[in-house]
Order: sequence, then structure tokens, then C-alpha cells
Amino acid sequence: MPGTRTHEADHTDGRGGHAPPGRLPRPKAPCPGGADFDARSAEFMGRFGLGGGPERSARMTAGLNRIAVRIAPYADPFAAQLLSDFAVWVFAFDDHCDEDFPSLTPTEMLTMVARLQRTIEAPGVPLGEDPFGLALRDIRLRVAAIATPVQVRRWVEAMRGYFLAEAGTGAAPTAPGSPQDVSDYLLTRLHSGAALAVPVLLDAVGAALPAPLWEDPRIRALTEMAAGIVVVDTDIHSFAKESRRGSRSGNLIALLDGPHGPGGGQGLHAASVLRDSITRRFLDLGEQTGRAPADPRVQRYLDVLTQYVRGVRDWCAATSRYHPGQPDGDHHQPRGAAVAYGPADDTPLSPHEASLAPPPIASIAWWWAVDGAPPASA
Repeated sequence: MPGTRTHEADHTDGRGGHAPPGRLPRPKAPCPGGADFDARSAEFMGRFGLGGGPERSARMTAGLNRIAVRIAPYADPFAAQLLSDFAVWVFAFDDHCDEDFPSLTPTEMLTMVARLQRTIEAPGVPLGEDPFGLALRDIRLRVAAIATPVQVRRWVEAMRGYFLAEAGTGAAPTAPGSPQDVSDYLLTRLHSGAALAVPVLLDAVGAALPAPLWEDPRIRALTEMAAGIVVVDTDIHSFAKESRRGSRSGNLIALLDGPHGPGGGQGLHAASVLRDSITRRFLDLGEQTGRAPADPRVQRYLDVLTQYVRGVRDWCAATSRYHPGQPDGDHHQPRGAAVAYGPADDTPLSPHEASLAPPPIASIAWWWAVDGAPPASA
């Protein structure tokens, strides 16, 4: 079944008015049936044996909390189920690496992810009986059902970055050296959690940019910024969970509380300020890039990215994956210090937060250097 290639995302605040400058629009209400997608993803996880036991399976499937319809409310049922199953695969693999492989050597980690990458490069014949490989092959075949060959290749390459980031993270506990600085952390973190692989699928579902537009520096910067906002938001929300579980994947807040950040317990605030700075640049560059006479497909893709960022932020605040003991749902959105949320979305940014100057982080500085003129039609 092909994915839907039209959608109606806009830049309103969800109540009929436009979002304040420097703030993301409020999320669209998730489409009905989101719980059904979660239930089918639970079945997908059980069918391939990804859960690692009843407790973890329950945690992952409850934590899905309709993530697919939050980030892509315009998707048709086939595409929404694909997104939901991909999300549960990523969650399961992340927990698998954190909890089941604490003693893998760097070579063993690299071999494991190389096999997974080969599974999606050449899915015609299963590569062994690894449940994660078999489940990912199933996802890869469904990606081909909604995407063009070019989009499939983009997704496969984005997944390569994800797997390399996971292999690097797995090697980190055994590698000597000083603590990672913020620039290097973000360089790796942009790829982890499949943050840059998801926009490729969202493009296949709701935008369909041709290759010249996809490679435009403005589009590349905006795609990276969307992933950057997502990973900082998830670091903010997952900090407590990862601290309790002793995750080896690292966290921006912990890094900012160390020698490469402000220290003194200011990591939560510093991460929130960084998130808001990237968000402001994302919105400003998006407005410039989408300005007429840009190709209308560009505006559709910008709407897709904006919904992705806002949908993940909404999900982060509501999911029991990051907030154990909290019922999953739309109305459970903690705002305490442990979450380190920034100002409410309808609150104007402070002069410091509203600054258009780039943060002193080399790996993302080019986001502020790219020209914002609209890309030409392709």
C-alpha cells in the first residue's frame, strides 16, 4: 500500500492562531486509532522476540504512546504502522545494547551492527536468525512498499550512520581518553536513536523531495536541526531513566554537568537553552527557506519536519518510557525540574534565549552559516 503524499500541516498554534515567534506550533491532535498501532507494534515485537522478557516488553510497548500518529498524523494506516514498528524496533535495540551487551568488545559491536546494516542493504535473503535482523528486514521490505528506490537508499544510508553511532557508543566504556566534549557528543548523538533516519521515512510518507532539493544545504541543515532538537529533548527527558539504569549511551545533561559544560548542576538548564537556540534557528531558517517562490514540496517537507519535532516533544512529555509510574496519555506532561522543560510554548523567549548567535559548538556551527534564500525548484 503506498504512503499518503499529501498532508495539511501548518504553522498555527493548534487553536487557530499562529505560533509566537521563536516557538514551535502546538502539535496537531494525534489521529484516532493510535492505540491500535501500538497494540500491533506489541504483536510485532512479540512475533520476532524483541522484548527480552515480559517486564521490558511491557515497558517498551506502553511507552510507545501513539508515537507514530504524533509525529505523522497525515500518514495512512500502512505508513503509520511502519513508523510505529520502526520506533519499537529502535527502542528494543537501544535497550538490548544498554542492558544485554555491557561487555561486548568494540569489534563485537561493530560486527553486530554491520550485520544489521547488511540486512537492509541486501534484504532478499535473511542474514542468519538474529531476531533483530529478521525484524529489521521486515521493516526494510515495508519501506520499499511506500518509498521510491532513491528514498529507500537514503534511509539505508541514514541507518548506516545510526549503526556506526551505536557501535561507537558501545565501545566508549572500554576506550581510554578524556571525557567527550559537547561538539563531539552532538556529532555522534545526531545519528543515534535513528534521529536522522526518521525524517527520511517521513519524507517518503508525506513530502517526497526530489534529489536536488534533498541535497540543498538549507534542507540538509534543517533536517539535521530537527534531529538535533529531537535528541536534546529526549536527553532531557531520559536523563533520570538513564541515570537509574546506568545506561552506557551517555547523556547531554551529564556531559554539561562535567568538565566540558557549565558544571555546578547547571546541565539541565544549559541543555534547555541549547534546545531553544536550535529551535529558534530551525524556525528562522525554515521561514526563510519556505518563502515564495520556493517549490511547494519544500514547504510540505518543512511542515513534516516541524510536526516531527513537535510530535516527539509531545511524546517525550507524556510517555511512561521516560516517566515511569505516569500513565501514558495526552494530559500527563510533567513540567518539574527533573524534566528541565524550558518556558511554556506560548511564552516569549527571553533576550538571551532569543539570540540568533550560534552556540560555541563546532560540529553544529554550520547551521547558522548556511544561506537562507529559498532553494530553486527541481
